Amino acid sequence: MKYEQMEVLGLGGAGHGAIDLIPESCGKVTVGASNVAGIVESVIQSSERLRAEHAELQETVAALEADQQKVSEASDEARLLSEKAIERLGEGTTLIRSSLGQINGLLELVDTLTHHVTGFAAAMDQVRRCSQDIDQIAETTNILALNATIEAMRAGDAGRTFAVVANEVKVLAGNTRTATEEIARTIDTLGGEAEQVIARIESGAQASGAAKESVARIENTIAGVSELVEEVDRQNDQIARATGTISGHVGRVQSVLDNFDRAAVKNETKLQDANRQIGSLEMTANEMFDGIVQAGLSPIDGAMVQKALQAAAEAAALAEAAVKDGSLDLAALFDTDYRLIEGSNPPRYSTRAMEWTDRNWRPLLDRMKSSDPQIMAAACTDKNGYLPTHVTEFSRRPTGEVGHDTQYCRNGRIIFAPVDRKAKASDAPYMMAVYRQEGDGLTYQVVRNVYVPMIIAGQRWGDFEIGYIID
Repeated sequence: MKYEQMEVLGLGGAGHGAIDLIPESCGKVTVGASNVAGIVESVIQSSERLRAEHAELQETVAALEADQQKVSEASDEARLLSEKAIERLGEGTTLIRSSLGQINGLLELVDTLTHHVTGFAAAMDQVRRCSQDIDQIAETTNILALNATIEAMRAGDAGRTFAVVANEVKVLAGNTRTATEEIARTIDTLGGEAEQVIARIESGAQASGAAKESVARIENTIAGVSELVEEVDRQNDQIARATGTISGHVGRVQSVLDNFDRAAVKNETKLQDANRQIGSLEMTANEMFDGIVQAGLSPIDGAMVQKALQAAAEAAALAEAAVKDGSLDLAALFDTDYRLIEGSNPPRYSTRAMEWTDRNWRPLLDRMKSSDPQIMAAACTDKNGYLPTHVTEFSRRPTGEVGHDTQYCRNGRIIFAPVDRKAKASDAPYMMAVYRQEGDGLTYQVVRNVYVPMIIAGQRWGDFEIGYIID
């Protein structure tokens, strides 16, 4: 008896206040479960992205390792080639230097020949002068012989022998003069040819000077090439050592990535298991939340239910009136031939009733949203989660930026989460749930949601929804 009295006092006293806290606590638990589920789901998605990036990184490291191997092989080949090049360059250098020595000998011979030809020209000049002197002597001798002949003729018979001698002297002088003229002509000819030879030899001498400079440059170039090839060989050796070091680092990175991959797989498996459990807990919490609201234990949520019931009836009445006056084809309203809107991202679709819903249901949705600051959105979704229209705030013109279009271009989207499927399968006058309202694709907002079936012309078209937040 005392126990019963204590129990009654408990219910009638402080216990009654505790019962009043149950809807609020249940709502908080449901919101918390949904929020945790969202966090875990985000972590899983992040893990999936990390694994994808990890796989790409592994491919990159593998490619790097393959490239490193190619570099190592190329470095080895380069070292062999440089060694052969040094060997052949040494042989070539010996031959080139031998040839350059011979060229230098030829150039010195040209210089010597230049001196000899110059001396020959001087000797020719001296012979020409001697020839001129002989010509003068021959002319003088001829005059003397002529005078002797004249004197011999004056002497008569006594000078006859002397006349014969004078005549011979005259003939000798004539022959001498003829010979000197021939020598002069020959010397002139030789002089002309000698001048040409001398001009060519002088040109050759100038060329030989330039050739000597070129030979010197060739020798310097050969020395520079030898040093360059040797430097290339040293660099190849350093590359080979560095390649070996890098290969070791790449191997260690690959090992770390493998360990990371195994750990990530284990963690992802655990997260998926936790997500399934939290998802089950989330559905259970939603069922508790729905049951509490259905039992009338949460007046705040009950007020939102009344708003949703009235709006659902008004939306259905608008559609039935339009069907009746012929401005809306009932088959078009129930059209499930979702046609992809080209270029939309996330994907958006159109149906034959899309324009009608924009004109007639969107004003109702906007009015419901503006009726209470706690209401985040109102929407009409068909049995497949398709939103033919939405509030104006979430029906903006797409910009092509994925984050913006995900958050503000929801009209035409198909959003069909597990809780949405459950609502579509429910025959209750309404269903309560807590779900994660998508933001820009990376963020979300946990809201409470009322699903009210929309019956149009005796058929379940879908649901009228109100999403709200209780501060």
